[in-house]
Amino acid sequence: AAGLEAGSLLGNETYMCDGAEQVSGHNVRCVNRQGHGIETLEKALMDSCNDALMQMSFSIGVDKFAEYQQIFGFGQKTGVDLPGESAGVMFDPEKMGPLELATSSFGQGFNVTMTQMVASFASLINGGNYYEPHVVKQILDENGNVIENKDPVLLKKTVSEETSEMLRTYMKQTMTTGTGKNAQVPGYSIGAKTGTAEKHPRNQGNYVLSYMGFAPA
Repeated sequence: AAGLEAGSLLGNETYMCDGAEQVSGHNVRCVNRQGHGIETLEKALMDSCNDALMQMSFSIGVDKFAEYQQIFGFGQKTGVDLPGESAGVMFDPEKMGPLELATSSFGQGFNVTMTQMVASFASLINGGNYYEPHVVKQILDENGNVIENKDPVLLKKTVSEETSEMLRTYMKQTMTTGTGKNAQVPGYSIGAKTGTAEKHPRNQGNYVLSYMGFAPA
């Protein structure tokens, strides 16, 4: 989405995934060690292809990548009505080299909160409208009278409707034939993105698996 909005990606790009990228002397691997072969933007998302995402990040560059992390609300408190909210832990753009950019492209090396993820993801699929997240919708007194309504507060636009529509289509395909197909529920039109992050220490075979979906797609 960041690449499409910044103009770094046009939507017709293809990438060769051979299972890894050599970045600053490091062999950064894809989830598919043998490689996915030729990947389009849509197929890269469907396959959760690290190799293609890294190549996209090189086109976007550090400045725009960091800018869109901020636009999507990462590294900032959302203002959700819960105590002890964290801002997350992000790379300083001035200290973000090729390796940090590469690993960040597939979501590894920085920390975000679940609330940040939900709020940013909602904006991505609803046409680009970023709302202040809330847990409480309405406050009532002991007699059931409404004391306060927590009305939706639109804070900003993250992406265009065109980009949002494109990503919705891609994520629907992720559920149809991509990495999320095992979570498909018969009778429902669902879009989603799966994630895999390696835990510290590296190379121990320990991973965090994640899934975020929406309906109707």
